[in-house]
Order: sequence, then structure tokens, then C-alpha cells
Amino acid sequence: MILARTLAKSTMCVAVLAVGCVNETYAPDEQESKNWPNFPIADTDGGADSGGGGGLDPDAEILGVETLDVKIPLSLHAQGLEVPAKLVRPVWSKPVGARPAMMVLHGSGGLLKDGKSNNGPCSDQMESQFSTWSQRLAEFGYTVLLPSSYSARGFCDKHTQADKMPATFDANTEQILGRIYDLDAASRYLCDLPEVDCDRMGLLGFSQGGTMTMIGLHWQVEHALQYFRDNKAGTVDIEVPDIKPGRPEFKVGIAYYPGCGFDGTVPLSTSNNAAAENKYLATAPLFILHGSDDPLVEHCSTEFGAGSRQIQAGQVASAMNVEDLYDITVYPDAGHSFDSAGAKADGGTAEGNVAAKEEALKVALEQIHLYLDN
Repeated sequence: MILARTLAKSTMCVAVLAVGCVNETYAPDEQESKNWPNFPIADTDGGADSGGGGGLDPDAEILGVETLDVKIPLSLHAQGLEVPAKLVRPVWSKPVGARPAMMVLHGSGGLLKDGKSNNGPCSDQMESQFSTWSQRLAEFGYTVLLPSSYSARGFCDKHTQADKMPATFDANTEQILGRIYDLDAASRYLCDLPEVDCDRMGLLGFSQGGTMTMIGLHWQVEHALQYFRDNKAGTVDIEVPDIKPGRPEFKVGIAYYPGCGFDGTVPLSTSNNAAAENKYLATAPLFILHGSDDPLVEHCSTEFGAGSRQIQAGQVASAMNVEDLYDITVYPDAGHSFDSAGAKADGGTAEGNVAAKEEALKVALEQIHLYLDN
């Protein structure tokens, strides 16, 4: 990966602009159709796959898409939790070897519709946004994994079922921390699938899932957990264990309207006196797609708020002499959830939200294709 193998080795206290390290402080927690471009799915230039084969057989065709209910085993999870997930993948006309994959992370509305099923507290059916996205990506040839962090903990929707959330997951900070471990376990599960090229995996997330996409690319995830444990462990009802070495790395991240404050799990300070390892930096190209009328844009963009993460990324990149891979597009007159709600998004105007949905879709698919298929 572009930065991870280099930067993760830097665990010492490295100060931005060569200023000595000081204790970090936390800012207040933040509240948290199929008309798409016809991108080619074949890697026909003979590029090597991690499975040992060459490019995709030009005669291979996608015959359909299958959706499976799977369990991410507790043995992969640092908190010992089994996480249900949907695995959506193309059905090929012939063996194609290891291919690119995507992980899709749900927001605060959850992955699954309300209604109990034999598999858990929620319906077996995904919310329409995730059905659409997983089908779309699978039809491009990607294997798609969608972990269900909420049903793993006994509820479906953060907003309508707050009374069902366990004490270990009923605060924003606990949710971010818990989902770090879900993401870690899910990435290992996805990487181990025989049809997946572990060197070509991408992240796509929405709202709280967009936040998790950003954290999934953070150069100092392990340090962030240690720092939180040392400084704020008493503020949550869960233990904050380390994650095992060797977590898979992602090649690209697409974050739709995330909250960039991370609810206190990673410090927000942009002071030159703050240690670099306590600041955000993406280890792979990160594309944030936000709305100008969404309050969650505050710590994402310097043009529309404090832009703390954008500033941090620039500071760390400069100090470490590496490329700043943080990219944000803010769509005018667009509110929160414009991808799922369209004209009825929370904030913005109907026209602005529809335009944002259409333009963001183009960006997302272009970048996924660029970084996973080439």
C-alpha cells in the first residue's frame, strides 16, 4: 500500500514541523437506478493477480449475482464477537481467479430492514441503498462484503431502536470503537476468500459507515486504540483491546457524508505542538463526498468548517514527506444522506440533492475502477 508499510513503522513520537511532543487533548464529540458509467470489468492487460493467474479471461462473462448470508467468525474479532454479513458476488461463466473486492459499511440506519428473521433480530433483507450498491458493484465483477454491525449487537436501526442497544454500544464513541474491531475482522475475512485479490480491496461507507471508511484508512489505527485506552478508557463501557498485527490494507476509500470528528476516538487538534501520530492521515486515496448543508461536514472541509482532518492530513504528509491522499468534494445545496434519500435528503434542496447523488456516483465508480481494476 502507498503509505501503510512505511508510516506504520513510525510509532515513536514524531512532532509536526519538528516541534516537541506534548499531551493531546480532545475536542468535543461530534454528532454523528442503474444509470452509472459503463466501466470495463476486465483486467485484460495481463496484470498479475495475487492468486497467481494473469488478467481476466476475455471470454469470461458475468451470468448473474448471488447474495449469501455469512458469519464473520468471532476468532477474527478482537472483542470476540461474531458479525453477520451479506456476501454479494458475481457468478462467472468460467473460473477467473482472484479478483478485486469491496467492503460496504452501513450508516446509523443499519444494513438490514426491521423485522425478525431466523438469522437474527432484523429482516434478512438489506435496506434498498445497500441492495442497489452491492448489486451494482457485483455486476462490475467485484466481490462485495457488507458486515452488519448493528444486528450483531441485537438491533437494526440506531434511530428507531435505541432502547435495544446494549450498554457497550449505546454511545457514539463506543459505536466507533466497536466498529473498528468489526472492520478489522471483516477485512481479514474478505481477504481470506479464495476469489478475492487481497491487494485490490476497497472501502465504501455512508454516514457513520463513511466515518469508518476514513478510520479504516487511518495510518495510526493501532496507536489510536492505545492512546484512547491510556487516556479515555474510563469514559466507555467496553474494553479497548489491541488488534492483531497483519491487518489487510485497502487500496481506495470512498466516504459518503461522514462525520469527521470520529466522536473522540482520534484527537482533533491541529496544533503544531501536537504529535503527528495523533493526527489523521489516509494510507490510500480517500475521496470524501459531502453536502454543503450537512453539519457533519464541519471537521471534513476547511472551506465549509474547521476542516480539522483535512488540516491534519496536510500537516502529517508534510512532516513525513509523503503524498497527502485526502480528497474532498462538497456539493452545493446538498444535505445529509443524499445518496439514499435523493431529493428528500436531510437539508439542502431537492435539486441540489439529486445533482449531488448523480455526480457523487460518477466520482465513486470512477475512483473504484481506477484503483482496483488497473
